[in-house]
Parts: sequence; structure tokens; C-alpha cells
Amino acid sequence: MTQQEASNSATDASVQAGELLSLPLVINALEFVTDGVFLFNNHRRLVFANQQAEALQSTVSRLRLSCRCCDLFWQSEDTTGCVVDRALDNGLKLEFEIPETVAGVPLSITVQPISSGNETGAILIARDIFEMRKAEGEALASKSFMANLADRSPDEIYALDKLGRITWVNQRAEMGNPSMLLGQRLIDFISHDSRETISTAVVNAVSRTDTQAEIIVVKADETERDVEAYVSPLWKDGDVDGVIVFLRDITERKRTQQLIAQSEKLRAVGELAAGVAHNLNNSLTVIKGRAQLLQMKAIDEASLKSLQVINEAIEDGSKTLRRILEFARRDSVQRFGPIELDDLITSSIEIARPKWQMKTGQPQIEMKIECSGPIYVKGDQAELREVVLNLIFNAVDAMPDGGSIEVGTRAEIEFGCFWVADTGCGIPPETAARIFEPFFTTKGAKGTGLGLSASHGIIHRHRGEILAVSEPGEGTRFEVRLPLVDALSRTVKSEDEVSVP
Repeated sequence: MTQQEASNSATDASVQAGELLSLPLVINALEFVTDGVFLFNNHRRLVFANQQAEALQSTVSRLRLSCRCCDLFWQSEDTTGCVVDRALDNGLKLEFEIPETVAGVPLSITVQPISSGNETGAILIARDIFEMRKAEGEALASKSFMANLADRSPDEIYALDKLGRITWVNQRAEMGNPSMLLGQRLIDFISHDSRETISTAVVNAVSRTDTQAEIIVVKADETERDVEAYVSPLWKDGDVDGVIVFLRDITERKRTQQLIAQSEKLRAVGELAAGVAHNLNNSLTVIKGRAQLLQMKAIDEASLKSLQVINEAIEDGSKTLRRILEFARRDSVQRFGPIELDDLITSSIEIARPKWQMKTGQPQIEMKIECSGPIYVKGDQAELREVVLNLIFNAVDAMPDGGSIEVGTRAEIEFGCFWVADTGCGIPPETAARIFEPFFTTKGAKGTGLGLSASHGIIHRHRGEILAVSEPGEGTRFEVRLPLVDALSRTVKSEDEVSVP
């Protein structure tokens, strides 16, 4: 086929297409369009409107051919000039929306200039977007509800991509500024001991498997918290698109469980101690009898003084055993009498001398005593001596390389105070909060964790208080404050009888 023949064939095809797409055929086709279609000629007059256009216009007024576009309902108050005029003058497509208050239903309007030869005009398409806006409103309400639900959740919620990077967090997430978290790896906020666990959980979630585990997270203030993690696949269009992680803080729950376990342990220990105390009391009776016989036969001053210390220690031990039995019964009432603090301190130091007065060749500990005269407090001699001894023993243990211990007394307005201070290693802040807990110790197998706990209980029964001030590397100072007794009348200023819990 020659080039001329090909050209003639193309022309024939074009003529045939023109015949097929005659004006009546196009008009009929436009009647089936679901949007409202308005055609305007070059005089900006309406020349055609399909049935949907008439239905849309009928909600406002009767549709009339040859009217101008500005006579129709889409002319809103904030529209400057006729929209068809603007489209034809600029030769550009216009798109805008008409609110429901103007048109009866919300409409999306598109005005497109058209031309054919020397003829120009414009086609205006009006689409009813009521259902679309309704669906958008429902979707927005649903999204708002879900977002509010997520933000009110007691859990921290994190959405991750398949690589474990954070893509979204709820308001409960407190690891830092949420905007700073986006794009970060969740594993970077997990304790090193738990990173393998969370990494495995993320891999399992991508593989469509749920995982639940207890891990430790590091908060923005660098404190560690125990959390329960639930890691699950994040689905989208039937496939795993990421990972959703729920973190629930269980630190306080675990602490409560530990306290309950300690309480059960203490109860068991109390029952055991009651039986042991009875047997030990019999042994102490024998020891005390022998010590008294030796004291009657001793003639030198040093032996007499040593035997006197032994007898005092035995008496204190007997009172301690009686207190254990009373604790087990929980129904006794104890009468506190006046105790002179200086005498309490000096006698306790003498009993503890073998502990703090090291042998030759070992690191030496210097004992400093600062007593301020007679100070009488209400209490039990044996119990308070136990407190002083516990504090001195702890001070000695805190100075394996030697140092100094200062023990002193002073009077306040309504309280008598004594203190024990050392120049030892000090107590870290995270440990200081737990030093009075039963069975908590930093001495390993060498400690029981009961000394300070028992001391705290004794001072509490005496209606006093015990405080600790410490800095790592700067030593520790314990202060005990007890209600005063009138030194002249020897009468207690408040209740004499105290129930032993």
C-alpha cells in the first residue's frame, strides 16, 4: 500500500468514526453518566443538561436551557464571578466543592473548557459527594475513636515496620518525645538483658506468630522498669505489614509479689524462731549461771569487767529471745522505762569492741565518741542496744580498709538523738531505698539482711524514727530520734505502754 492509499484509508476511518459518534449518540451516552453534566456554548449559555443534572438542580430551582452558569445553584457567595467565564477566560480546568447548605447536598464541581474548530464552550460535571463525605466522616469518627481508645489504654503501644523501627506510638508511651521515637529501633530502648527476647519476638511476629514475655525497658530518665510485652503481627490487606507491641508496666505488681513472698517468709521464720528461741534461752541460762560463778571467784579487775560484759550480753540475749517469743504470740504489752543514751552508747561500744578493735597488722578503725550529757529517752535497754550494735557492726563492715566511726548523742526539744557515722564506701541511691527491707543485703552470703530491718522495727515500736544519709565513697550516717523522758521525775511524756506488734 502506497503512502497516499494509507492516508485515504485513515481519512475514511475518521469519517466513519465521526458518523458513529454523531451528536444524538453522544447526547444519549451522556444521559447514562451518573454525574450531572452541563454543557455551555461559547456564549456561556446552557445548551444541554442530562437527567442527573436536572435531578441535582431540582433541589434548588427548575433547570432552564439558555441560562447562564451564574444563575444555577453552584454559584456560592464566596465565588468571584461566573465559574464558566473564569474557565473559558483562563483556558484552565476549575475544581471546587459546594457545601450542602448551598446545594442541598455537597457537590464536587469540575469545569473544563472544550473546543471544536472555531467553536468553544465548557463542560461542567457536578458529582454528588454526600455518600463519600458520609463515609469519610464515619471513617474519621472511627479513627478518632480508635486513637482515643489507644491513648487511654493502660499499655504503651508501639507500631513497628518489619525491621523493628517505630512508626507510631500512643500517648501512654513515655520513653521520650513521641516525635523523637519515630524511625528509631524499639530494641534501643530495651535493656541489654532483654534485647534478644524482643528481637526474637519481632521476627516471630513478622512470621505471623504472637509472643508474650517479660522484659526490662529503659525509660527516658534511665531507670529500668519490668514490663510484660505482647508482640503480634500487624495485618494489612490480608498480609503482615509490620508489628504491634503492647508493653504493660508490672514493676509495682512484681514488687508487691516480692513483699508478699517476704511476708510469708517472715511468718515462717517467726514460727521457726519461736521454737529456736525457747531452746536457746535454756542454753543462755546455763551460760549465765556459769558466768556468775566465775564472777564470784574472780579477784582481778580485768576478769571482773569481762565477766560483767558477758553477763550483760547474756541478759540482752535473753531479752531478745523473749521478744522473739512475744513477736510470735503478738499479744503482749511492753512497758518502756527511762534509758540514759550516754550509758547506752558506751556500754554498746564496749560490747562491740572485739568487732571494731582489729588485731595488730589489720586495717585499724578509730572510734570517736561525742556524748553531750545525760539524755533520757523512753524505751527498752536491750532493744535499743541491739540497734546500736547493728549500726556499729554495719559501719565496721563498710570499712574493710580501715577508717573512723563516730558515735554521739544530743538532745532536741522533744527527742533524744544518737547517731553512728562511718567513713566507709557509702550506699548507692538505688540501694538506699531498700536498706530497711527484710532479707535485703549487699554482703552476699556474709549477711542476712535482717539487722537494719530489725532495727527499723524496734525504733518504730519505740515511736521514734531512724534515718540514713549516705553518698557513695563519702561514708554513711544513721541517726535515731526517740521521745524524751523527764530526767528529774523519770516520767514518760506520752503513753508508757506500747503494744509489741
